[in-house]
Amino acid sequence: MIDQRRRVLTLGAMALPLATAMFPVRAADKFPSRPIRIIVPLAPGGSADTVCRLLGNGLTKILGQPVIVENRPGAGGLTGLSEVARSAPDGYTLGYSLAGALTVAPHIARKMPYDPFKDLVPVSQVIGVPEIIVVNPRTGIKTLGELVSYAKANPGKLNFGSAGNATIPHLAGELFKRVAGVEMVHVPYRGSGPALNDLLAGQVQVMVSGITLVRSHIEAGRLTGLAVAGPRRVDQLPNLPTTAEAGVPAMQVSNWHGLVAPAGLPPALLDGLHHGIAKAMALPEVKDRIDSEGAEIVASSSAEFGAFLKKESDKWGGLVKELGIQWD
Repeated sequence: MIDQRRRVLTLGAMALPLATAMFPVRAADKFPSRPIRIIVPLAPGGSADTVCRLLGNGLTKILGQPVIVENRPGAGGLTGLSEVARSAPDGYTLGYSLAGALTVAPHIARKMPYDPFKDLVPVSQVIGVPEIIVVNPRTGIKTLGELVSYAKANPGKLNFGSAGNATIPHLAGELFKRVAGVEMVHVPYRGSGPALNDLLAGQVQVMVSGITLVRSHIEAGRLTGLAVAGPRRVDQLPNLPTTAEAGVPAMQVSNWHGLVAPAGLPPALLDGLHHGIAKAMALPEVKDRIDSEGAEIVASSSAEFGAFLKKESDKWGGLVKELGIQWD
């Protein structure tokens, strides 16, 4: 995983001279000439807010203008991103989002205030957050195979917690039920924190959660990690197998963060922002912090992020339609 991240960051850094050449001289001279605003459509203090502020500090150094992070929570991220969609496509207003508001909400919201594929343009997937399948140690379950076997033998006796209906942890749990052929009861909470607290207390037994939330509890023995729901192991928990290694290869989930802009952003500005992001994420103070949390730096291009968004939207859209999942 480290080699891949280094390769992505190295390629991003090597591309910077090319990015400068791609900018028309007039655009490069003028942008940015004033502060850039990044809207986080979530409350302060969460993982998206934290990483966005790290990115903002890095971009301030790279671009030479202040990057201001503003929190606009509400309606599962729709409030903040609708403000981004209504903004001028000049590169000075951007949106920083988790997966839900871009790839899940369009399939479950009664009325969307924006179309993520028409009113917004992808700038870059910033990071990926590996999801970990964890259980309370009092279950006695120590492997993913044991979880599947127990759940099959005891349908409906295990509860899995999530951050709320239609959140990625909820959909990840439903995906696991489907691909593993098991039955568990979903218990939604208002946020990952309360769900984690009840998992630690044994009120729920299972959870699919980002590594940044559960890693310390796994290391301390308060939770048992069963598998990484991704294509490779993570360096911070090297003994934890992937779901493929553990016998459930179709269980693949990542709760990623990405940057978007209003539709109509000129290609030169889009390319310049992407390469600025790649260089900002390669700064030691940013990269080391992201690595320490167990997240993966991606810094993909607009085209790569756009293709990824389409794939994610198709996956989650099919699942929520099949299961009839709705927002509270």
